[in-house]
Amino acid sequence: MTGRIIGLGSYIPKKIVTNDDFAAFLDTSDEWITERTGIKERHIADHITEKPSTMAVEAAKKAIEDAGIDPKDIDLIVTACTTPDLVIPSMSCVVHEAIGASENCGCFDVNSACPGFVAAWNTVQSFIETGNAKLALCIGTECNSNFANYNDRGTCILFGDGAGAALLKADESAKPNQFIMRSSGARGGCLRCEAARQPDRWEEEDFKTATSFYMQGREVFKFAVSEVPQIIKDLSEKFSFDLNDIDMFILHQANARIIEATAKKLGIPRDRFPMNIMNYGNASSASIPMLLTSLKAEGRLKPGMKIVMASFGAGLTWDANYIIF
Repeated sequence: MTGRIIGLGSYIPKKIVTNDDFAAFLDTSDEWITERTGIKERHIADHITEKPSTMAVEAAKKAIEDAGIDPKDIDLIVTACTTPDLVIPSMSCVVHEAIGASENCGCFDVNSACPGFVAAWNTVQSFIETGNAKLALCIGTECNSNFANYNDRGTCILFGDGAGAALLKADESAKPNQFIMRSSGARGGCLRCEAARQPDRWEEEDFKTATSFYMQGREVFKFAVSEVPQIIKDLSEKFSFDLNDIDMFILHQANARIIEATAKKLGIPRDRFPMNIMNYGNASSASIPMLLTSLKAEGRLKPGMKIVMASFGAGLTWDANYIIF
C-alpha cells in the first residue's frame, strides 16, 4: 500500500522581480544571470501578507479543492520548510487549523533545505505503508527572500518564494515507495545559513552576513552535476526500471544548467526534463510541488505516467524517487 497523488496545489506570490531589477543595484545583467542559471524572473513574497505559513495554507486549500475531498478526512500533514515565519507551532499545525482538519490528524514539519519536499514525501509514504495514515497532505513552502543577502549577486539572484502541496491517498494496487536518500555532512559548509536568534553573537564580526544564505556556487554546481545523475542511475538499478521508459524527470529547479547536464549525462532527451525555473527561480522545497501543479494544470501530467523525482541541496543532501502518477 502506497500513497498516490490525488490532488495538487500551489501558491505563487504576486510580486515579480526580473533580472533587470537586480541589474539596477547590482553589478549584473539579464544576460549574465540567464546564461549562468536559466532564470529570467522570480516571485518575491510580501513579507507581511505572504508568509511561509499563509502560502502553505493557500497551496493546501488548492490541493484539497483539486482532490475534491473533505479536509476532515486528512489524517497526516507534513510540511517541508527551511524559512518558517514561526518557530512554534509548526507550519503543519497552522495549515491544520486553516483547513479545518480533525484532531485525529497528526502534524509536524521537516527541514531538509531544497530536498525538503522529497523528505516530507518519503516520510508521508512511510506512514501510509505502515497503515498509520490513509490520506496525507505533503507541503513545501519557502520565503527565501527573507534570508537572501542582496549584496551578494551570486546568491540573491537565484531564489524565489512560493508553496506547493500534494494530497496522497493510500492505494493498495500501487507499488511500495521506491527511493534513495543520501547525505554528506562533511560537504555541508559550502551551502549554509546560521540562525539569527543567537543574542550572544549579535556583536560578532560578520554574524549578520552569516545569517543570510551563503553558497560556494562552483562547489555546489560540481556536486549536483555529479551526484544527481548518479543517484538516478542507482535508483533505476535498485528498482529495475529502464530510464528510457520514464515519461518525466521532475528535478529540483535550482539551475537550468544542472538540469541540462543531468539530461546529457543520462543520455535522455532534454524535453523529458520540464522546467519552470525561468519564471520562478529556486523556490527550495516548494520547487517540485510547484512544478507538478503547473504540469497538471497544463495537461502535461497524466495518470499512469512514470516519473523520477530528484532533489539536492544543503546538508549536503540528495534524494531520488520513482513514482507512478
